[in-house]
Amino acid sequence: MIKILLIFLAFAFIHSITVAGWFKDLSLSLLGDTFMRVWYRFFYTLISILTAAAAFLFIADVPDKALWHAPSWLRWYLHAVQLGALVFGAAAFRHLDGLEFLGFRQVWRYLSGRVVTGDREGLRANGLVTSGVYGIVRHPLYLAGIIFFTFHPNITTNGLAVTVLADLYFIFGAVLEERRFIGAFGDEYREYMKRVPRLFPRLA
Repeated sequence: MIKILLIFLAFAFIHSITVAGWFKDLSLSLLGDTFMRVWYRFFYTLISILTAAAAFLFIADVPDKALWHAPSWLRWYLHAVQLGALVFGAAAFRHLDGLEFLGFRQVWRYLSGRVVTGDREGLRANGLVTSGVYGIVRHPLYLAGIIFFTFHPNITTNGLAVTVLADLYFIFGAVLEERRFIGAFGDEYREYMKRVPRLFPRLA
């Protein structure tokens, strides 16, 4: 259990640093505006993928113990819930440019000789998105992650630890993200917070 915690904390530490405003400010001052607009988002995505893969491989080497396996009839329902979570999360990209969100479009535009515009990470979307799944919860991607991890049909000691840590990290990430959005959108985002719940949809 301690190994799982340390591995997850190492991943969370790296991810939290690379998304922090102060780290982006430092990168801008050291590497310049062009690097930030063209490469930062791309390298952020690459580092996230590599660190997540490394964490998965390290966790896979930790001895594990099965705690519960869902019966076959229930397994399909749980997988259906997981699939629904993936569809819900994917719906967020109807309001985002997925390739730009991951940083690939900025690099492609730059290598193609075109001007890279947008904010300091090359993101061109302007304004606060409040429609679609963003009108149901403020953080649909985080909610999708929580549901996907929580409704796994097989529970093991390692899997349970990862699920609890991941769910807590999604909630922590939502809180930190909202601070950045308040800084960016001010009262507009505060009004949005009053209308739309953070992670769990209102039943009525």
